[in-house]
Amino acid sequence: MFFWKKSKEEKLAEEGDKGAILALIEKGKKEKAIEILERFKENKELRGLLFKLYMEEGKYYYAYQLIEHYDPDLASAKEKALIYEKVGELEKSAKEYAKLGDWESLKKAGMLLWQAKKPQEALEYLNRSLSLAPALKRQEVEEVINKIKEELGLLPKEGLLERLRKGLKKTKEAIEFGIIFAGRKIDEEFFEELEEKLIRADVGSKTTLYIVEELRKEAIRKNLKTSDQLLDSFKRLLLEQIGKCQASLKEPHEGQTVYLFLGVNGSGKTTTIGKLAYRFVKEGKKVLLVAGDTFRSAAIEQLEVWAQRSGAHIVKKHEGADPASVVYEAMQKAKDEGYDVILIDTAGRLHTKEPLIRELRKVRDVIKKFFPEEPTETLLVLDATIGQNSIQQAKVFKEAVDISGVVLTKLDGSAKGGAVVPICKDLGIPIKLIGVGEGIEDLQPFDAQAFVEELIS
Repeated sequence: MFFWKKSKEEKLAEEGDKGAILALIEKGKKEKAIEILERFKENKELRGLLFKLYMEEGKYYYAYQLIEHYDPDLASAKEKALIYEKVGELEKSAKEYAKLGDWESLKKAGMLLWQAKKPQEALEYLNRSLSLAPALKRQEVEEVINKIKEELGLLPKEGLLERLRKGLKKTKEAIEFGIIFAGRKIDEEFFEELEEKLIRADVGSKTTLYIVEELRKEAIRKNLKTSDQLLDSFKRLLLEQIGKCQASLKEPHEGQTVYLFLGVNGSGKTTTIGKLAYRFVKEGKKVLLVAGDTFRSAAIEQLEVWAQRSGAHIVKKHEGADPASVVYEAMQKAKDEGYDVILIDTAGRLHTKEPLIRELRKVRDVIKKFFPEEPTETLLVLDATIGQNSIQQAKVFKEAVDISGVVLTKLDGSAKGGAVVPICKDLGIPIKLIGVGEGIEDLQPFDAQAFVEELIS
């Protein structure tokens, strides 16, 4: 039997020889070095070396013990800030970050105090951060400040109109209707530019030509000279195109209310379901989500997240399960356990048109077997960013089942806000909800008048 002998260097290290300990560290034997150094915490020089190793190895709790029980001067303010943050001493961490004084550190201090339920102190640091932040970073600091102010009741929650205004920001920036109607001379160049802007907003060629021609006639008939004189007529013509498409979502009734959702993958269907679930749960309803899109595991997982986030319950099966069987199980559960609202997700694989149509009809038939008068709403979710292409999608879904309304999502992510017009005209289906942001409350009723006003403002 052989016994490994300790090297002379290791023996010296164990006696507290700094040079020998450093040699161990250079050879990658950091754990051995830490084990030795922990026996020499009273030695100031070796204690500093131990602290350095703790930080390098991410042993923040041990580093915390060193600075708390032996020597607070071992760590710089930046190191203390990190250590305190890692061990959950949020207020101490914030104090150390604040000592650094730059905008990022002050923001970090504010965020930590907010996390520690100290919103007033958090605002103090965040306001200091805002005053130092470069122009490109100011918005991210302001967003945190506004969230805290809203939480404290110092800032009113955004209303529907304000959310719509923000949601249409990209369209307004790209199209600038407000500028073209700001009193410029009415001539052929004006009409050509207006036509180009309407096409770019995805209003559609037929509607664009009609609107421009009507404005041209009015300018001649009334001998108008400047574009601002046509603004009210422009609003009226746009409103004529979409006013009839405004309709309210049918609210939950006594007993079970079923909402069936259709739409291609990526349209925002699952997110729409989640946001509605959140709203109905807030209203005191017992809500059940149904993961009927069984062809994508991501869709099932995403709906699970929304169930947790909203406080709703969920019925799901494994990927590839028969969607109608999932709906059957959910309808039975809803009936037995007295759910108020059932929100059903479905697959949207347009490349398999005929199977999709058969599948959706089968799902509808299962719903009617349990609740003959349902679904209360069959909602088609369309992505505003793809503009008029969504109309072709809608025609396929209309072949499968009767659609009672459209939900138009991602209006905040597109310069194609005008797509509301052809969707309304060509489909003849009421637009009931629009998505104007990623927030959980950014799904709102479609108000044609407000939409036109904000689009042109």
